[in-house]
Amino acid sequence: MTRALLQEGLEAAVSRSGAPGAVACVGTEGTRVLAEAVGARATPPRREPTTLDTLYDLASLTKVVATTTAILLLRDDGKLDLDHSVARYIPLPNLDRLTVRHLITHTTGLPAWRPWYKDVSGYLDYVERIAEATGGATPDQSRVYSDMGFILLRKVVEQAAQDAFDDFCHKRIFAPLEMNDTMFTPPPELQARCAPTERCAWRNRTLRGEVHDENAASVDGLSGHAGLFSTVLDLEKFSVALLDGRILSNETLAEMTRIGQVPYYPWQGLGWWVDPWSIGANGYLPSRAAFGHSGWTGTSMWLDRETKTYAILLSNTCHPNRNRRNNGALRRTFHARVADVFYPRWCNAHTGLDKLLRSGFSELRDKRIALLTNHAAIDQMGRPILDVFALDKTLDMRYLYSPEHGLFGQAEAGERVSSQEGPTPIISLYGDRKEPSAEELQQVDLFVVDLPDVGARYYTYMATMKQCMAACAAQNTPVLVLDRPNPVGGLVLEGPIATVTASDVCAAPVPIRHGMTLGELARFFEKTDLAGTGLQLEVLTAENWWRDLQFHESSLHWRPPSPNIPDADTALMYVGSCLFEGINMNEGRGTETPFLVCGAPWLDAAAVIDAVPAEDRVGCDLRPVLYIPKSIPGKASNPTYRDTLCRGIHFTITDRYRVRPFTTALAVICAAHRNHTDLSFASFFDTLAGGPWLRQQIQAGRAASGIVQEIAPSLVQFEVQRPTLYQTLRERRYRGNA
Repeated sequence: MTRALLQEGLEAAVSRSGAPGAVACVGTEGTRVLAEAVGARATPPRREPTTLDTLYDLASLTKVVATTTAILLLRDDGKLDLDHSVARYIPLPNLDRLTVRHLITHTTGLPAWRPWYKDVSGYLDYVERIAEATGGATPDQSRVYSDMGFILLRKVVEQAAQDAFDDFCHKRIFAPLEMNDTMFTPPPELQARCAPTERCAWRNRTLRGEVHDENAASVDGLSGHAGLFSTVLDLEKFSVALLDGRILSNETLAEMTRIGQVPYYPWQGLGWWVDPWSIGANGYLPSRAAFGHSGWTGTSMWLDRETKTYAILLSNTCHPNRNRRNNGALRRTFHARVADVFYPRWCNAHTGLDKLLRSGFSELRDKRIALLTNHAAIDQMGRPILDVFALDKTLDMRYLYSPEHGLFGQAEAGERVSSQEGPTPIISLYGDRKEPSAEELQQVDLFVVDLPDVGARYYTYMATMKQCMAACAAQNTPVLVLDRPNPVGGLVLEGPIATVTASDVCAAPVPIRHGMTLGELARFFEKTDLAGTGLQLEVLTAENWWRDLQFHESSLHWRPPSPNIPDADTALMYVGSCLFEGINMNEGRGTETPFLVCGAPWLDAAAVIDAVPAEDRVGCDLRPVLYIPKSIPGKASNPTYRDTLCRGIHFTITDRYRVRPFTTALAVICAAHRNHTDLSFASFFDTLAGGPWLRQQIQAGRAASGIVQEIAPSLVQFEVQRPTLYQTLRERRYRGNA
């Protein structure tokens, strides 16, 4: 079944991309799962079916299979140092400004390429021209993918190894692995097995068995950036050996693929790209431990250090001409199927903040910025947003705004937070003010929002965002939301849709568990409360996240967004257990497990648990517990029943996908109401519940299951109407990544 799914994905990839054909090899833990050829390797003048022994022009895969591997072998041999000056190996002017590390991480400051092939007189002429261009470059300021650094790396290898580049690669990489079909400049007798690319206007012929890249061709097909030919089966040998530590040591492999080596572009490893994005043209595996690369002609390979999975895809999408080339469709379609097979419930999510960094802050360039955020807004490496913004010294930050709990998460629930003066004022929107002033917004070109939400209507961050959006609309100030995955997922909806929405803890006519990200909530407000206001809204969506997935499957770091939500399981249970704040029971504040325990001195926990039907606690274990709420400054200074013994119920989530926290908490409240005359409702319960209806049903003695069933039709209707910015896993499987 696995092989059939992958083959179906390969066929769909070829069909959707318009490629003449493709070959793929996929495996895990050294075991091949798929090796398949689909379509043709050549069309005009006659059709030739592609085969597993077809040699493809690897294009930029040369950079990683040959050049990066050679550099790291020499480094491990002690013959070069990544932090040595390039001038040590190539003694030309300006090259003392660059290190080998700059070359291999694309941080030289050099341009991507130059069409020097038209008048170059040989490889050394290239080297001299790049050295001259280095005089105007600023290294280590930005990551610009560049062929030039890898053209120089050929010479670095030759000088350090005292051997020809192709000979060294053959002796140290290809021959030991019996990669007999991997080479530069294939001989004439292999031309018939080579996949042609396109007719080259410069050379006035269709290319077959000679490198497509013009700059590589002008140096006889031997360069560090392009020129290598290989088959999918040879690259499988390379991939398996690399993952097994048989080419480079495991320590070197870990160093080569470490995320964050380039702070301002953490997705660049040594040569290889790491922690890939599903959207784009390069292919991916949805894992933080994935690394890979692609080539212009239609080649790509992605590997995973942790699972030892590899996915190699070779095609000649530029055949018979580049007008039909669609590498993005080819790779996205195929790798979506690989992800579905090997990573059915896992992803390496990237937030809107990560996306902003990846673009080099282009959305903020030359703008005066205001930022609504807090301490929990971190990137995929765990760096706070203010540290990430500090990577670009040119950003013009005018105001910082903070929600409930303050910029640094230092305040308890409901505690007023003061503003702070400074070079960049920190203005609290949970104190004397609820929104930025007109005067402040007149000094701002863009209002940015990055607030980690928890997916429950009670959480006040959506209210703060809505108030800021309304103020921005009134002043014609554009809003940019940096989106994040919903930590409790985006498929399940729970609880009644609010009818009374005048509170910060109930600011929208949405279900309690609304299934939306903050960006989707912004879109919801755009078409409801703020419709017709002239709001200018952009959402920088998260990537590599699908709505089915919850936080523990996202590979993101958890930073508590508020003092009493210490982890993702608490956020999930909070969907239901926050309702205990509206009755005379303790909701777990004053303990180390807030919202995972509830209780009161008068509660007969065992009797209440026995009264909760099994179907109302699926995925959640209920156990009686004794506990004493204590004052915890910064979290709960004065919890309900402080210093008083409470007889309580502890909630343990046993199945994150089957559990329905609202149903379980509601069933506990219904059982407590039936068993105890002591239970009473505060007016805050109706505020949390979005109106009196839920309380009235409980007081009427209805069972939780009946209440939930009555709510269900409205949730179905809401599902159809709510904005969705993200695919489901099923959509990924059958549609690829749009």
